[in-house]
Amino acid sequence: MPTLRSTHCFFVLVTPLIATTSLVISPSQAATLALSQGEFSLSNFSLDPEVTATVNNANTSTVAKDGEVSATNNANIDFLLEPPEVINKSLSQAFGKNKNYLGLANAEGKVLGNFFVDAGQSFSVDFTAFLDLETSIDEPAENAKASADISFLLYDTTDITDPNLLDDFFDRILSNGTSNIKKSPLDFFSLTANVNSFNNKDFITSQKSEYFTLSNQDTQFNFGGNTEFATALFEGSLKRSFATPTNLTFIQVRRSQVKVSVPEPSTSPALLFLSALVAVATKAKLKKTTSA
Repeated sequence: MPTLRSTHCFFVLVTPLIATTSLVISPSQAATLALSQGEFSLSNFSLDPEVTATVNNANTSTVAKDGEVSATNNANIDFLLEPPEVINKSLSQAFGKNKNYLGLANAEGKVLGNFFVDAGQSFSVDFTAFLDLETSIDEPAENAKASADISFLLYDTTDITDPNLLDDFFDRILSNGTSNIKKSPLDFFSLTANVNSFNNKDFITSQKSEYFTLSNQDTQFNFGGNTEFATALFEGSLKRSFATPTNLTFIQVRRSQVKVSVPEPSTSPALLFLSALVAVATKAKLKKTTSA
């Protein structure tokens, strides 16, 4: 057993909501729509976390010369501790009408949890992963794209005995997903999807390690044509036992991105002159209280 244990006890609700609109036109004009929704939840943890942290970022960009375009994000992260539960979700949307416009929206949320497992104990948690992507165009020259991905990585951080190095490991994987301390995950799960009206690069893929067990798996899609969609729902659990005292750290990432444009941005330099960018970002925070 460790002589010093730390816990981060807080409730987090972060909701970036970004909307931009320019140049209203007749509703009879051709329109494009892209939507990306993702949610990952964790519940029924077998252990209480020692440390928790969240990062929630969202950005939009709109450019319009002869049309109307809007881009919005709605991103939330809840990390409850009594009992432990995580809900990490986002909705990114972009809509355009007429021609000569570009709309982008993307959101990224990260959740970190750190746990101490006694010798002979198990670490387990239930999870639900959900993605919904939709695109719609009226004319072949229009472009609507939606993508999303969800991932969960579990690391053995027992060998990082220096608290400062462990905090640095937390900060780095929250900020850019990498760390100076090279580690391979013990377990992993990922779900990725892409829908693009401009080409045939449409897909839904998933991967998992052996200690993830699926109780439900459902994917539906319609690729090709002016209206496309892809949805996926995965439910299951992760359970792993440890013979020796072990420190575990998970990082869970959720991303959503959408784009609508007519024509492609590279063919219309004037759009760049009219560009507008709004960004909302929340910083990661690690808060600890110690007890003997």
